[in-house]
Amino acid sequence: MKSYADDNHVAIEALPCLNFTVDYVRIQTVERARQFFGPITLKERDWRSKMYFDAILQSPRSKLGLGEHDRAEAYIFGGGNFPVCDQVAHQSHFPVSVKVMTINELFLSPGELIDLTTLAKEFPWDTGDSEIYLHVTIQKLILSNRSKLTVNGNVFILNCAEVVANNLNGGQAIIELGSSDAVQERSFSRCILANKIPAHGKDGADGTPLKGESTPLGLQISEGCGSCRGQDGDNGSNGTAGNRGRNGAMLFLADLRFGQFTGFDKHDILLKAGAGAGFPGADGCDGGNGGNGGNGTDGMATPFGIVSGYPGGNGGRGGNGGNGGRGGNGGQCCDIFVSVPQQRSSVFQTETCPAPGGSGGKGGKGGKGGATGRHGKFKAGENGPISVPDDKKGLNGIAGATGKTREAPKVHIYECQLINNDH
Repeated sequence: MKSYADDNHVAIEALPCLNFTVDYVRIQTVERARQFFGPITLKERDWRSKMYFDAILQSPRSKLGLGEHDRAEAYIFGGGNFPVCDQVAHQSHFPVSVKVMTINELFLSPGELIDLTTLAKEFPWDTGDSEIYLHVTIQKLILSNRSKLTVNGNVFILNCAEVVANNLNGGQAIIELGSSDAVQERSFSRCILANKIPAHGKDGADGTPLKGESTPLGLQISEGCGSCRGQDGDNGSNGTAGNRGRNGAMLFLADLRFGQFTGFDKHDILLKAGAGAGFPGADGCDGGNGGNGGNGTDGMATPFGIVSGYPGGNGGRGGNGGNGGRGGNGGQCCDIFVSVPQQRSSVFQTETCPAPGGSGGKGGKGGKGGATGRHGKFKAGENGPISVPDDKKGLNGIAGATGKTREAPKVHIYECQLINNDH
């Protein structure tokens, strides 16, 4: 494996039984990245810019942080100019961490899956929140019917000298490129915070007993006070809104370069790609129930007349339900570049999928209103059953909106004029 004096280079001992070597490399600058991930002819670089990079560099996302990413990729993998305006930003994005694999021969038997996805924990250093690059060189790749080679969540560069068909028998071999929550774990929060438990309103206190004094004619009640009335129940708390769903994981750029196809016919290789779906928003929390009103103090009949009972307290209002969280947007994606010999682009059938937005969370239910406290005895006409006015119930929360669905990636196949076209 070639080493580079200006890069931090760590070699990992090869596993001889699997016939491959693995190195882990840190590329320090965007200029070194352009050199390392080549070679690509100037003609093909210009073609890539016309097909993809020129348009994306003029799009609204160029004004976002993602624009720094796009300008760097246009320079490294296309015909873009050196991004002078991003030199300060490069200090936080570089060095980039690259897993470099060299494989002499890789044979995939019928139905076999080979997943080359590379995780940050594999590296001998902390990769931080940076993208993980995977650079694979295969001298001979043998694909069988229903075999699959997959990479998820990595910037993927494949240099394959020869691909050989092994008894496809009318079927297809599959190369699948996708996103990965595990690879991007540190670049966004993976959890949806739990909503708080609703706080129900406290019940109102009952009215205090009547006070009186004994007389030769019997008990005489002194005038009651406000505390004889049942106290109002507290209102229930409003439910908290559901958290927004996390956006789907991103599909990073893939650059697949093939030198020769042996034994393949039209659409013998299915190339599938798509970013991750957005995650659902969290449900809104239910509103708390209103507290019941306290009971009013009972009146009584005395030798001096009827002492009226006191009214019960009003029930508290139920809290409004929290709104559901908006669903996360589908993952953003970069396009995919495939380089093949002349007149061999038909070997591929492409299947790309948009990344759907996550569903919105349900709105929380409004809390129940508290019941009116029982009126004290001898309060004329108001000794009926306890009731809850309709206007005491809290409002239900509104369901969250569905996240935005992102477009599917495009696959650009370039037929290299200088590559051997033998079958």
